[in-house]
Amino acid sequence: MQAQNDILSLTDIKLLVDTFYERIQKNELLGPIFNERIKDNWPEHLDKMYRFWQTVLLEEYTYGG
Repeated sequence: MQAQNDILSLTDIKLLVDTFYERIQKNELLGPIFNERIKDNWPEHLDKMYRFWQTVLLEEYTYGG
C-alpha cells in the first residue's frame, strides 16, 4: 500500500471528496441511492462537502449547516 500525504489544503480536500464520490456513483449498490437522492445537484452537493471538510480538517469555517 502506498503512503498518502496529509490533507493540508482545499485542493487536497477536493481530491479526496471527488475520488470518494466518483467511486460511490459507480458502485452498483450505493450509486443508485446517492444518484436518486442528489439527482442533478452534484455540483452543489460536492461544494457543500468541500466546505464541510474544509471546516473540519483545516479549521477554515466555510460551512454552516
